[in-house]
Amino acid sequence: MKSMQMKALSLAVLALAGFGMAGSAFAVCPATASAWSATSVGGGTSALAIVSPGLAGTGCKMSSALGNNGAAHAQVRDDSPTGETHYRARFLFDPTNLTGSGGTNQAPIFLINSNAVHDNILNMVKFQFLGTGGGTLTSGKRLAIIAACENAASQFKCQTVVPLPVQQGVNRIEIDLVTGASGTGSLRYWLNDDVTATSDGSPDGTIAITGGNAGWVGVETVFLGMTSPSTLYRTNNTDAAAFFDEFDSRRQTFIGN
Repeated sequence: MKSMQMKALSLAVLALAGFGMAGSAFAVCPATASAWSATSVGGGTSALAIVSPGLAGTGCKMSSALGNNGAAHAQVRDDSPTGETHYRARFLFDPTNLTGSGGTNQAPIFLINSNAVHDNILNMVKFQFLGTGGGTLTSGKRLAIIAACENAASQFKCQTVVPLPVQQGVNRIEIDLVTGASGTGSLRYWLNDDVTATSDGSPDGTIAITGGNAGWVGVETVFLGMTSPSTLYRTNNTDAAAFFDEFDSRRQTFIGN
């Protein structure tokens, strides 16, 4: 049985093996994100590096940049989950170098996979960076938050689109995913919640998992970093680095500070 805390790269015990290291902003960063289960980089000039300083007083952060290739990827993988039916995660994301202009740029930044495809979908959750769009969100940098759900009318995806609270700087993203039948599955999310609190505040949003998501069984694999850029993303953001830090995951407990 794994511990309640599955992966926390902000902890000192993992500092020498990954990013999210506490301490000096001038820390000597490791060459690779070796605290993770695997690193995957490919497609044109895609690049992944651990660089200083970190995003929240930490010593190091992860830099992820995509080359001009539709299959480009620069991400790390966590294999700690084992069919988790309740999964929480938090990480920092800095899109300062990415532009939101020129249309709905699309490139996933965070993926949660089940251990098997259901309804032709493997992703239980996807956070996707977007540029400008229609409706009430007509400018700036945004996130599409997508969850697998038993709703054929929506192509088995329940989703929402939100503006990034900090367009030029660091955003703290946190989720709470519950796998279950109709009426019990859910995805709650927080953007820049108070990490010094001792319990959850009200979520910034909840995606109703229409029809449930029990068919996906539970969380098995998690990816952090940029991947699969659209044509519009490549037009505007090829080789531009986004930054990530302080990834933490739990089975169900509040993450906090």
